[in-house]
Amino acid sequence: RTLGTNLIRMFFYTLANSDSLPAALLFMNDGVKLPTLDDQVVEHLQALSARGVEVLVCGACLNFYGLTDSLRAGTVSNMYDIVSRMQSAAKVISM
Repeated sequence: RTLGTNLIRMFFYTLANSDSLPAALLFMNDGVKLPTLDDQVVEHLQALSARGVEVLVCGACLNFYGLTDSLRAGTVSNMYDIVSRMQSAAKVISM
């Protein structure tokens, strides 16, 4: 768990400092804990959002985990929008 936490934080740090940005970041299932509970990831997501990266977070997932009022980075979205972004992307990377 510790290694996974460190790796995901470093991933978003590196991405936020990259010249090549994704069009969107999509959070679902327990991934919604990152833009709500992890201070470091929230900071990187806010920086990415400020640079034009769309950050969409599954509203049903936030509700399931009781985190609806805790979102600190990104926009509450739905599966229709998330799937639409995935289908229109030239490349999708999932973690």
